[in-house]
Amino acid sequence: MTQAGNLADLFWATFREPRRAAERLLALDLPMEARWLGLFLVSVLTILFTNLMLATVPVDEVQPWERVWSDVWLGLPIQALSMSILALAVTWIGTLFGGKGVFEDALVMVVWIQGVLLAPQVVQIILFPVAPVLSGLIAIGSVGLFFWMLSHFICVLHGFKSALAAFFGVIGSLVFLAIVFALLFSMLGIFPPGMGS
Repeated sequence: MTQAGNLADLFWATFREPRRAAERLLALDLPMEARWLGLFLVSVLTILFTNLMLATVPVDEVQPWERVWSDVWLGLPIQALSMSILALAVTWIGTLFGGKGVFEDALVMVVWIQGVLLAPQVVQIILFPVAPVLSGLIAIGSVGLFFWMLSHFICVLHGFKSALAAFFGVIGSLVFLAIVFALLFSMLGIFPPGMGS
């Protein structure tokens, strides 16, 4: 099988058998340079797709935090930082409960999942102008997929058996990430949804 075929197979395996996909991903033993390059590439694609999505929304309905998130000069480092912090939180919280994972592997897992979830985002962008409700359902489904995939990936990363226990690790990691960005946005004078005026 070609390298492209292997990547495609790994892509679909992430949806079907996330634990097996995580094992295969770690078995690649990618050099650290490739992991950081993947982080940069996925960050760029995320910013690109975010801008495409916002292009379908009336300008007056775009929130200030969305403008920051989609801005190339601000959004790109924020996106890269968010994945790095999430990987750090996944590593740290997992080790608190006896996990054996390391940051380097957590990083490649977080980046891979974010990259895989760009696919439903593309579908969401295409559908939004003609079927906004369906597009919204896909967005909700993507959130569910993120939790499901990352929970199983964490099990492989740290050697945990229970995906439910890993799920609570995901929640803890996201709470940590939310606190960091709430502080960052506050310093920038920008507030996420539900905060500010």
